[in-house]
Formats: sequence, structure tokens, C-alpha cells
Amino acid sequence: MKLDVIKRWLFAVGIACMATAPALADDAYPSQPIKLVVGFPPGGPTDIVARVIAQSLGKELKGTVIVENRGGAGGIIGAEAVAKAKPDGYTLLVAVESSQTRGQALNSSLPYDQVKDFAYIRNLAKQRNLVVVNPQVQINSVKELIAYAKANPGKLNSGGTFGATSHIGGTLFDALNGTELTFVNYKGGAQPISDLIAGVVQVGFFTEATIAQHVKAGKIKALAVAAPERSPAFPSLPTVQEAGGKSMDLSPWFGIAAPAGMPGAVTKKIAAALDRVVANPEFLAQLETLGAVPVKDSSPEAYTKQVAREIDFWNNWAKTLKTPLTR
Repeated sequence: MKLDVIKRWLFAVGIACMATAPALADDAYPSQPIKLVVGFPPGGPTDIVARVIAQSLGKELKGTVIVENRGGAGGIIGAEAVAKAKPDGYTLLVAVESSQTRGQALNSSLPYDQVKDFAYIRNLAKQRNLVVVNPQVQINSVKELIAYAKANPGKLNSGGTFGATSHIGGTLFDALNGTELTFVNYKGGAQPISDLIAGVVQVGFFTEATIAQHVKAGKIKALAVAAPERSPAFPSLPTVQEAGGKSMDLSPWFGIAAPAGMPGAVTKKIAAALDRVVANPEFLAQLETLGAVPVKDSSPEAYTKQVAREIDFWNNWAKTLKTPLTR
């Protein structure tokens, strides 16, 4: 009889421990450094934004967030590493369109499922892209760019990273305006900018954050903003549509994702911290210096639905192209 009492007591204690485990795990997180994986080399737009996110998220979680660069394949290498990581909240991904929504449309196969293998936590920010040329090129407007590219198909090189907006920008510009630029692929976002300055490539579709200083220094010539609105940093610079081209919106976004299967309590804690990050004036000021704006309304549910919608859009868009974009 005494043995039965002991068994029942142990069972009750076990149930109580199980009930309080999530709360304890939530309170303990993070108990070690968090790795924030960036699927691009240092110096590019994603890396720049990631370091601002890492600093702010670390403060909100009262822990350490370390950026780890795993560049290559338009962010796919980094995304794969996170998809296969332990879903404990200590490996996170700076999610971008090239790996999370355009990956399937741009690659014959992916080493992960863009929806099932990730837990999408929050979309944080987006940037504007500028249409730019090397200053030595005798092109001073979008109209002149279109006219020259039509008269000289394939003679203008556009540099960028496969799958990123620097690549999609040229492809979309061609499709909308009937031009033919030759795409030159680079592993990361910094080298094509250097080559644009050197004249190795003549045209670029780069984020404002990565080229603003070069534009202001006269090393790169900006023709237009590839967004629905003008940029406060370059108020006199027209949008592509205002400059005579077809309307195009290249606004790359940056969110946070994790491996699928992460504990709900940890997901909620990270999401709440990211909400505080986006509301922090210091973070907003840092975004402004990067030519970025916050995504104010986002949640794990809303972000997951956004990703699914964009996957459908890009998959359908890729099917309409005369020349397939897959590797």
C-alpha cells in the first residue's frame, strides 16, 4: 500500500514538472549565445542590416547574438544550414526573398522546403533599390538606358547575386521595358558594387544602403529609385516610372526565421523581443541610415502567410518568362 502511495506521489510530481517546463524554458532562454545566420558574405546589404538586428535583438533578449556569414547560392547555403539546425532558438536566420520565396522559382531543386522547414517569426524591415550605372557610361536617365539597351542588346553588363534583387532587378527591368542586359553573377553583394565602380559591369540594381556613399561621392551614377516612392535620402531622384520606365518595385525585406519545430514559448519570446526592436527609436534611426524602413505589422502567423503568397507569386511569374531563370 505504501508503495502505491509513493508511485502516485511521483506521478503527480512528474505531471507538475511537465506543466511548468515550458515556463521554465521560456524564463531560461537565452542561456547561451544565439547564432544569427546570414546567407551572404560580409559587406553586402543583408549583412549590414543583420548586424543592426543582432545588436538590437541581443539587447531585448538580454543575451548575445552573433552574426555568422554563410554566403553563396543567393542565400540558399545559409538557409539550408538553419533548416537543418536544432530547433532550440539558438540558430536563427536573416530571412530574405532570394532563399525563402524566390528560391524554388530560381533553382531546379532546393535542399529544403521553403515553408515546411522553417518557423517564420517576424518580418522586420525593407529597403529601396536604386537603378545605377558607371559614371563613364554615357547614360543619364532611365529613358536613355532603355534606348541604349534596346539598340545594343546584351552589350551592357548588370552585376549582382543570383536570386537577390540585384539579379531580379535586371531581369524584371528587361521584362518590363523590352531590353536585354547581360547578367554577371557574383557570390555576394559587395564585389559587384566594386566592379560597377571599376567599370567591369555598367549597370546595377542595388540597395540604397550599400551604394549611397558611392553615389554621393560621384563614383556611381544613380538614375532612379526602383520603388513606388522616392527616397528621403535622394529627394530629387525620380522613381523608375517617373523617369520613363515601367513601374517596378524592388523592396527587399529582412525577417527572422528559425528551424521548424521550435518550442512555442521560445518563438513567442523572440517575436515579442522583435516587436520591441521595431518600436525602438534607436533601431528606427539605424534603419534610416541604411535606407530602410520598418515593417510595423507582422507576427509569426502573418509572416508565414506572406511568405506563402510570395512563393506562389514568384513561381507563377517565373513560368511566364521566355528564358527560364533556374540554374
